[in-house]
Amino acid sequence: MAAKYGLMLHQMDVKTAFLNGSLNEDIYMDQPDGYLDATQPDYVCKLKRSLYGLKQSLRMWNQTIDGFMIKMGFKKCESDHCIYIKRDDQDMILVVLYVDDLILASSNNELLKSTKMALSKRFEMTDLGELDYFLGMEIKNDRKTGMVTVQQTKFLKSVLTKFGMDNSKPVKTPQDPGLKLTKNMCEQECKHEDTMCNVPYRSAVGGIMYLMVATRPDLAAAVGSLSQFSSDPCPTHWQALKRVLSDEL
Repeated sequence: MAAKYGLMLHQMDVKTAFLNGSLNEDIYMDQPDGYLDATQPDYVCKLKRSLYGLKQSLRMWNQTIDGFMIKMGFKKCESDHCIYIKRDDQDMILVVLYVDDLILASSNNELLKSTKMALSKRFEMTDLGELDYFLGMEIKNDRKTGMVTVQQTKFLKSVLTKFGMDNSKPVKTPQDPGLKLTKNMCEQECKHEDTMCNVPYRSAVGGIMYLMVATRPDLAAAVGSLSQFSSDPCPTHWQALKRVLSDEL
């Protein structure tokens, strides 16, 4: 949308978002340390607002900000209820909500400012300015060329460093076309339970999977294959996974 219509992209963050939720049921808690009533030590506290750690907190926060967005004249996107749209004559603004992080995309600077002011008046907000980093993704919005670039260089470097692959030699393909991975391929070669017990196989698969979902769909086949062996990987699976990491270079 931002690329097609040349929208400005800004970001805001809600401070202590879950504390804004109002409870619609009775919830009690023990008296907190340092605030114990010596005359009534067996009494408990009835919560008036949601707190971090409550299973209801996320839903209560979502209901709170959802109601506020609707009150401001926004409409929810039918295909994704975390996207809110508001039109003002020929201008429009979209707000994308991810828990307590907001992306604002607008065609009009005044409409963007007024929306920010309304949000800041209702909630304690941090205005992060133009969008450049979101959920591990580096984002560059070039309105002159109509191009939005998304990459994960910082996240990728952290993954490579974490698994000791930052100095490895790059390969041309994420998978070896001549290797077919199977469950028991190392069964007769080694007792891989001993050799693999301290190998962070699942964590590495998770890192590659996040890259696949966000910016590297070309890794889908490799991730789909390697994730099948997360419960009982062998050294051959680990070498195949490291090849995928080498492909990231």
